[in-house]
Amino acid sequence: MEFPTVGAHCDSASCQSLDFLPFQCTFCQHTFCSNHRLPADHACTNWSMESHANSVQVCPLCEQLLLTPKRHDPATILKEHLEAGCDKNLHNLPKVQSIAVLCALPKCNRRDRVVQTCPDCSQTFCLPHRQPPDHNCPKIEERKRATEAEVARRQEIKDTIARKLTGSTTSTTGMTTTTTTTGSVLTPEEKQAQAKVKALAAKAAIAEAKAKIAARISSTMSPTGTTTTSSATVTTPAKPTVKKASRVVTVMKIKKTAVGEDKIPISSRVYVYIRSPVFPHLDDKSVYVDKTWTVGRSMDKIVEWLKITVPNNEPFDAQKRFSIFHAKELDDTPTILNMQDRLQQITTVESGDVFFLAPADWSWPTK
Repeated sequence: MEFPTVGAHCDSASCQSLDFLPFQCTFCQHTFCSNHRLPADHACTNWSMESHANSVQVCPLCEQLLLTPKRHDPATILKEHLEAGCDKNLHNLPKVQSIAVLCALPKCNRRDRVVQTCPDCSQTFCLPHRQPPDHNCPKIEERKRATEAEVARRQEIKDTIARKLTGSTTSTTGMTTTTTTTGSVLTPEEKQAQAKVKALAAKAAIAEAKAKIAARISSTMSPTGTTTTSSATVTTPAKPTVKKASRVVTVMKIKKTAVGEDKIPISSRVYVYIRSPVFPHLDDKSVYVDKTWTVGRSMDKIVEWLKITVPNNEPFDAQKRFSIFHAKELDDTPTILNMQDRLQQITTVESGDVFFLAPADWSWPTK
């Protein structure tokens, strides 16, 4: 009802339905819906099976199918077929050609729809005989001879290279090995022995170099710390050397237990240890903050994450304000950070450092 001008009504007396995509019969020129569009569906008066379609009938004698073309009389076709003595070539329905292909192997009469053509002999075979050895392909011997020739050529090149490289003399400490060639190739045992000789020579060279270095060190430095020079001998006390942990290792240890917000970008994170003379239980804590934050915001976040209560500072006293002290190592003297400065502006602050949480008037104890 919404689109009265779109489409057309079916001309079939029993339908009369509105169809938006109607069909027009090519014989009677009437309009029909999709259910009555065929001539047989609407009893078309201008169409008949004999006039507009081929038909098939069965011969009563030979029981063969006879094709009656359109606009031909079936009785006339049958009469002509019987008068010709049921000739198979007269009016018989043509046989449908099968798409199955006969295997090219003489002893195989198999027909398959799925076949394969041999790339060597270009003949078509069924799947059981598709491989060259299965159908005795004549190109097998030719390909085999070509493969053997290629293998022989490569082996000849290898032998030539081996003859040119084996005529060398290898000398080691305490032994000399000479290898000469007279056109013969080294056996695997000889190659293994030659490799052992080279390994021993390398070990001997390394040991000799180590001995020279040890002798040079012992000649210039005594065990008590005496250094010998060309002009004088200076005795210095031996100082114990303490190796500080690498900064990378320190940061990796902090990352295992650091507390922070997941939304902080990884590239902006600064990992630090937390120490506090007011809260001794924080000595094993670590956090990561955003380098774009100010020192004051970083302290507020640290206090929130570690769930600590800052001492009351009422009335406000700048000397007692809770602040962050920064140090590179635990043994270094910490310095107080300005609350308004951003961490990325403080060039000395980096991952692996130590933050001390204490009042602004706190001083580092002297040892």
